Amino acid sequence: MTKTILSRRRFLKTAGVLCASLAGAGALGGCASAAEEAEEAAAEPAPAAEPAPAPEPAPTPQDPSPAAGNVLVAYFSYPETTAASDPDHLTAEEDNSTVVKDGRILGNNEFVAAIIARETGADVFRILTTRTYPADHAGLIAQAQDEINADDRPALAEPVPDLSAYDAVFIGYPIWWADLPPVVRSFLDQADLAGKRVYLFNTHGGSGSAGTEREIARILADSDVSGDNLVISRTVVADSEPDIVAWVRGLGF
Repeated sequence: MTKTILSRRRFLKTAGVLCASLAGAGALGGCASAAEEAEEAAAEPAPAAEPAPAPEPAPTPQDPSPAAGNVLVAYFSYPETTAASDPDHLTAEEDNSTVVKDGRILGNNEFVAAIIARETGADVFRILTTRTYPADHAGLIAQAQDEINADDRPALAEPVPDLSAYDAVFIGYPIWWADLPPVVRSFLDQADLAGKRVYLFNTHGGSGSAGTEREIARILADSDVSGDNLVISRTVVADSEPDIVAWVRGLGF
């Protein structure tokens, strides 16, 4: 079941929401493992005057959470910004593809990926290409359409990491022309995800998931691609943290 977030966009004002994840979640080609927490339980002894009760039968072992194990978040994010972009005075096009957090400009999918990594303790791999895209929106969408029409596979700037240690992989991307960005197809072609659980999230400007979850399931026929994917309108990404957290926890993490 796809979870689609549709509400009014506003910038998040709570300081420190992503500080831990943005500072602590590294990358493979920058990858960094998140810390794990442990709990302790104390057993209350039987009263001294009472005989010790007979031991209870050992509980039947339970299957682990379906989302347990090592996790990777791989995402493609392309904020339409330049080095001169002012986080306090973004253009409409810049604003559509970004979230401003504590004065820092983040791509929409970068923001979502950071929250998922924080909640799951995942490593992070940002999908990058050696190809240069135009900074202006009209130029970007024209190049994107050319790539999609040509069924292109842009070269990755960093090789796909060894995925053998991961049990679950989140894959995030924007929707371009009601389709997958070609560089995401490059990643899917090169990533060995056979036998792994795959969870999808995407941001969009009106196309929803555009059927990309079915396309990814076809490409990753040997993987367990979840049908419970997260779809977020670009107009509400900055206000979507509670929904992202609820989605992740609903998956069993």
